[in-house]
Amino acid sequence: MSATIQIGLIEATVDGYRWECKEHWLKRVLNAMLDPHGPSGADPNPDLHAAREAVKVFGGQIVSYDETEYDLGAIY
Repeated sequence: MSATIQIGLIEATVDGYRWECKEHWLKRVLNAMLDPHGPSGADPNPDLHAAREAVKVFGGQIVSYDETEYDLGAIY
């Protein structure tokens, strides 16, 4: 479930809990913010939460993200 943010004129996308960005310095900073042990197994959309945290720290906005699919009848 990917999410894309925009900080100023720069876009960055997190997918599979790894950031990609044309600006290598920003890519390194964003990836350094991620938990080195990976996301919590209880987090249904870790990419969206990583994007929210990046926007909280650096400003900007989330420009797109994938919706998490879930079963209304399931107990998670």
